[in-house]
Amino acid sequence: MKKLRISTKRVDDELLMRKRREELDKWPTGKEVDFEEAAAYQKSLPDSKIWWKVMVKLREEGRMSVFPRAGTPILEKMIELCQGLRDSGVVLIPVTTDSYTRLGQYEKVEGILQECNRTGKALLNGYPIINQGVKKTRKLVESVDAAFSPRGAGGEIAIASGLTTFEESMGFLGFGSYSKNMTIRELAERYRNSRRIIGWYADRGVILCCDLHGWLPSAPFPLSVNIVCLIIEAVTAAEQGQKALYPIVHCMGNMVQDMAWIKLVPRLIREYLDKFGYKDCMITGTCPAQTPLFPVAMDLGGAFAYLNYVSMVGALSKANAVDLRSIDEGAGVPTKDTNTVSYRSAKWIFDVIREQQIEIDVKGIDIEEKVTETEVRAILDKILDLGDGDILEGTIQAVESGVLDSPWSPNVNVKDKVLGVRDARGACRYLEFGNLPFPEDIKEFHRGKIAEREKLEGKKADYHTTVRDLWGLSKGKIVGIPPYDK
Repeated sequence: MKKLRISTKRVDDELLMRKRREELDKWPTGKEVDFEEAAAYQKSLPDSKIWWKVMVKLREEGRMSVFPRAGTPILEKMIELCQGLRDSGVVLIPVTTDSYTRLGQYEKVEGILQECNRTGKALLNGYPIINQGVKKTRKLVESVDAAFSPRGAGGEIAIASGLTTFEESMGFLGFGSYSKNMTIRELAERYRNSRRIIGWYADRGVILCCDLHGWLPSAPFPLSVNIVCLIIEAVTAAEQGQKALYPIVHCMGNMVQDMAWIKLVPRLIREYLDKFGYKDCMITGTCPAQTPLFPVAMDLGGAFAYLNYVSMVGALSKANAVDLRSIDEGAGVPTKDTNTVSYRSAKWIFDVIREQQIEIDVKGIDIEEKVTETEVRAILDKILDLGDGDILEGTIQAVESGVLDSPWSPNVNVKDKVLGVRDARGACRYLEFGNLPFPEDIKEFHRGKIAEREKLEGKKADYHTTVRDLWGLSKGKIVGIPPYDK
């Protein structure tokens, strides 16, 4: 058996410090960050503001929290928004940044932010954390008794401000779902540097918790590729010193599959962390998430039903957090009132269903779990073979050869030779396998499930079937069967 290893070792601390300061020098508020003072401030925070401790407490007490998205540019309005979330029972508070901040266009943000403050209007679609800086953002953190997480951007300014997760470079999510030209080698380098910052804080007794997204499927698609990427992100992050993480599990709408994936993901991540020798890296919980297209905002019934479906799956799966969007997510930037009513609705599910500690034995969960596990292991075995035991080098070669692939990616460096559709019951199946290294019996399983739908519809599944399925949940249907446009 090949020795498991990661070729990219820890970033040199001297090089790391130079890169950190160069990044902060891009905007004046970066001067507010003193690394050692930031670590001391983090240590001064109460447990209720430390993300990983809140997650663990929720799990131990058998409770759940919504992990929403929310951000508005004016500090006072952002404080009001977050206080509203806390009043709705949310203890995991997002600081969602605006689009220009995510693109690093800080000068443009500054001009718009000044206009926001002058007029009182929210002219940015999020909170511009870089331009607001450490001093102002600490006022936000200190105003609400909850743990805060930056979404989209924030970096070291977020950490120095008292946010206790770290989202930077975003792993496969940024590579496969947002980038057009990034190569997999560039991703590996960026991810290594960003994770080492977390390790630097861990070396000083500050544990920052990170969420793992994996490669977000852009269409109805089985999660095996995504789960492989979750494992890769976890192992490479642990190598840089990360001590706490939790996976986002993207719910695709078929309850049997969704519950199987929620059950499988933390087990496999734990197994591979241990195999690579990172037994001190903890998994603080599992976070099911809304992923397919949202219902249109005018259809409030569907919007409520969709967020409550994911809440129900999370509650029945005994998750400790659920990644949700508000009922008007499909229309634009959510308001305080729609956030409040959305997450109170989810909290009802948590309080009523989660508290019952229901044991679910749905027919098919074990089958879906076994099929996905076989697929995940087949891809990971091939990755380790390509890298001669080196998971990072193997990953690079796997993406370049299509062994690791996902449909409809905007990135020109992705092979995009795979495709998924739903079967007759709405479960996601592989229509085209590309170069995914699955055994023949797994391929036949998917073909058989698709054939059942083809018999029902009286025609072969193809690319257009996938397009119809893409719209399914937003239209209140699990498969794109006519009248899917009604």
